Amino acid sequence: MSTALAGAAARGGAVTVGAQVARIVLQVGSVVVLARLLTPEEFGLVAMVTAVIGVADLLRDFGLSLASVQAKEVTPAERSNLFWANAGLGTACALLAAALTPAIVLLYDEPQLSAVVPPLAAVFLLSGLTTQYRADLARRLRFGTVAAADLAGPAAGIAAAVALGAAGAGVWALVAQQLVGAATILVIVVVAGRWRPQRYRRDVPVGRFFRFGGHVLGTQLLNYVTRNVDNVALGAVRGPAELGLYSRAYQLVMVPINQINAPLTNVAVPVLARVHEDREQLTAGLRRAQLVACYVTVPLLVVAAALAGPLVDLVLGAGWQEVAPILAVLALGGIFRSVSQIAYWGYLATGRTSQLLRLQLWTQPLMIVLVLGGVPWGPVGVAVGHLVANVLYWVVSLVALGRATGVRVAPLVRTTALAVFAVGAPVGAAAWAAARLVDGAFWQVLVGVLAAGVAAVVVGAAVPAVRRDAVTMWRTARLVVRR
Repeated sequence: MSTALAGAAARGGAVTVGAQVARIVLQVGSVVVLARLLTPEEFGLVAMVTAVIGVADLLRDFGLSLASVQAKEVTPAERSNLFWANAGLGTACALLAAALTPAIVLLYDEPQLSAVVPPLAAVFLLSGLTTQYRADLARRLRFGTVAAADLAGPAAGIAAAVALGAAGAGVWALVAQQLVGAATILVIVVVAGRWRPQRYRRDVPVGRFFRFGGHVLGTQLLNYVTRNVDNVALGAVRGPAELGLYSRAYQLVMVPINQINAPLTNVAVPVLARVHEDREQLTAGLRRAQLVACYVTVPLLVVAAALAGPLVDLVLGAGWQEVAPILAVLALGGIFRSVSQIAYWGYLATGRTSQLLRLQLWTQPLMIVLVLGGVPWGPVGVAVGHLVANVLYWVVSLVALGRATGVRVAPLVRTTALAVFAVGAPVGAAAWAAARLVDGAFWQVLVGVLAAGVAAVVVGAAVPAVRRDAVTMWRTARLVVRR
């Protein structure tokens, strides 16, 4: 990978991660405040709707955002045609979701949903208009602008939700959060994009984008079902209250992971795509990208699992303690969901989307079976199903990536194993043990985090391989600063 390209990747990754960390802080802050303004049932109502109609967000994108980012060249006419395609898909999805309102009410046997679904459906129209503006900014490596939009949108949505929640708006505070956030992102990317789509031209074919995007869409749809079948099953079988508890744990663990992985994909794919013909450079690039997931995400999630009890007391307050065991198990499963993203990037960067879809066609149904197998045991059982499914998928996806692309996966496996067992395990054990020496949620979290930090330093000093990875990350950080 050239120095210039590595610099662009480093800068883009640093800006994106920085913005997403700020976004996660906002998200956690909103959970802290809204958990004191709203009830589990109100959170559960919105989770019921989004679990079902959220699939429309994938349909309105149709994989075209990644298709245009991965392509070597996109003409102005093609870009305009793609804009109108996504706008049309977004409009169609909004209308379809609104039309399905009676079916959603029947599925959950929850009459209150009849008023909630139509306004949430409008988000798909806003997102459809946003898609190609975001893709164009990512293609031009303007990651700072994309990161700013990804931060400002949720911030505006959270502000609206908190204001309405404090005013007693109930579930409508959460509906407004979605609408205001999507509208804010649209305004920012349109202003920053500095281009106006022309009329749709029938003489300009975009079939190549739809072929690439169709495979991506198939993969995303299977992933979506796997990641939302838990909400649908819990909502239908256990009701909005238990789903509300599960959704709070999911919001604290899995949503931050998705918020980091999704924008990092927009950084990693265009950069890795430029070196995908050199398998050694691609392997090196994937491993370098993996370091963030391994040495940042893994310790954070292990500590979250170890300190789940006091964290829930501190963040959500009284009445939410049932969330703690759910959060702990989801955090451990989140480790392997995060590192599995590396295989996804490898498939996209090399254009092997058909092989990726074939992999998902048999792995995702098996993951769904594992998740649904936990429903009789409630939210904790579902979380355990997620953990087992994510561990197995991580192993299978890497093996399949190596066979399909020629990428050497052994270095990727070693890095993950090192981060989980040599770093994550002692860091988590230190946090858990230290928290039991003091009383009070605040002090338990503080002492646990400090102990985890000390353990991380000791491991870094004692394990040569960890030191080498730390040096690689340090050099990358210095490259960002110099550039």
